[in-house]
Amino acid sequence: MINLYYLSKYSVKRKLLRLVLVGFFLQVLADSIFAHQTILGTYQTGGFIDVIWLLSLLLIGYSGYYSLRTPLQQQDEILEEEVKDTFLPYISVLILLVFVMYSYKWEFNALSIGFTIIFLMIIARLHFIFKKNQRLINEYRFLAFHDPLTGLNNRSSFKNDLNSLLKIFDGNQDRSISLMLVDLDGFKNINDSLGHYIGDLLLKETAVRLQKCIGNTNMVYRLGGDEFIIILPHTTKEEATFIAKGILNDFSTSFLIQEHELNITPSIGITLYPQNGENGETLFKEADVALYQVKENGRNNFYFYNSVLNDRNIRKLKIETEIKKAIEKNQLEIFYQPKFDLKTKTIVGMEALLRWRHPELGNISPFEFIPIAEETGCIDYIGEWVLEHACRQNKTWQDQGYPPLCVSVNASVRQFQNGDFVEMVNRILVESKLKPQYLEIEITESIMQNIIESKRVLNGLRALGVKASLDDFGTGYSSLHVLKDLPIDTIKIDKSFIDDVTDYRHQSVVKSIIDIGMNLNLNVVAEGIERKEQVEMLLEYECTIGQGYFFSKPVPVKSFEDLLKNELHRTYT
Repeated sequence: MINLYYLSKYSVKRKLLRLVLVGFFLQVLADSIFAHQTILGTYQTGGFIDVIWLLSLLLIGYSGYYSLRTPLQQQDEILEEEVKDTFLPYISVLILLVFVMYSYKWEFNALSIGFTIIFLMIIARLHFIFKKNQRLINEYRFLAFHDPLTGLNNRSSFKNDLNSLLKIFDGNQDRSISLMLVDLDGFKNINDSLGHYIGDLLLKETAVRLQKCIGNTNMVYRLGGDEFIIILPHTTKEEATFIAKGILNDFSTSFLIQEHELNITPSIGITLYPQNGENGETLFKEADVALYQVKENGRNNFYFYNSVLNDRNIRKLKIETEIKKAIEKNQLEIFYQPKFDLKTKTIVGMEALLRWRHPELGNISPFEFIPIAEETGCIDYIGEWVLEHACRQNKTWQDQGYPPLCVSVNASVRQFQNGDFVEMVNRILVESKLKPQYLEIEITESIMQNIIESKRVLNGLRALGVKASLDDFGTGYSSLHVLKDLPIDTIKIDKSFIDDVTDYRHQSVVKSIIDIGMNLNLNVVAEGIERKEQVEMLLEYECTIGQGYFFSKPVPVKSFEDLLKNELHRTYT
């Protein structure tokens, strides 16, 4: 009953427990009276004792019934308030000791002395256990709200502190909060190359620097991994900007970790209360969106959340969801852009270009959905679909009597790194019955990052008889040393180099690329031709193949067939 009493003091179900306590008390009282009357022979059925018994059972039963109706999450929750040390167990033992000594009429003998010593030992033991348990409770409480590695407050502590602040600031427009989500750029590379031990030491030093930057050690939290978050109460946008710049500046100094000089930069997403959101979940999501924008823009910077960013994020999320269903819903379509001989103006090839017509979002640019497809892993499925349909369509045109042309199909880095890419190309050629010399795989210079694997794939394609071209040449990782060893057939001059033909520097670059291609016995194709003077410049530098809006924009299958018909008609006339 004593245990029930103290449990009722610190439980959210204190009212129910007190009903149980009263019920048990009445039960004990009734039993005691019953025992007494039975000894004296005065007990009679139907007396007041039976009423007390009935009342005790009703109280206990009612509390049990009501407890079942209480929502599960409200049951047996202990209030998170500090419980004061209680001396009741010690007082109870001391009172019992006094009664024992009184029964001995305060005369001490061996038995009473031994009994007293045992009681005192029990009290000492209880006190020792109580203190030990209290230390354990404090340790568990610390671990529950702190990160064991850095000693910073953790995610649970962040949620509690932020929600508490929001409750205090609620309805007061003069009070503001800045929320900073900090992520370390390139931390995974350090972890993978130097090991988790060095990575952990770096995280500890990062925590120290962040605390130093804001001056309030209780407002820096580690969420997990290399992600930290900072709560800045009573902070304006200008003050948050100043602090963010201070963090970036402080991290410009290298970290010295066990003789390793490490350079690591932070990306910071910032949101403001109450301007951007009024609850913790919304504010955290907004800070995460702003952080993603920093990552997209090159990292090592900070960005404030705004509604435009939110709209962009919602659109991106919708594209991520819808792109997986685009093929099933027949929303994808392949357009074809012809390649022309710049001298004769005849079609000598074509490039297959993917288009997405979404019923709600309209025409979505490949520059928007292809990177998302690569992020989500859909690019393998989509790339295979494009290759298969382009090969089948090319074979269909050849069977219809049109001049055989080579179709160029773009392949992403992710596809290229797929171990069975060559086998997939071979299978599609066999199934479509297209001869391999009429297929060209276009790759970007980013494949140079893994030159060994890229050469293996390119050699595999060459063994099949499939051509390969290097797209956007001059804008990425290419080097002449690597280029001369790559088994490719064509380099394509990026549109940016021929946009301004009046700039002599651009002309010099274009001429140099053409000379490189000719010296390496490669075909050279110019992209993005839009004006007559561009054609004249390219011919002057002996580039004979090009594509662009000057000749034709990318067109659907039916329109490309019309171009082929015109080509046939011109040939025979």
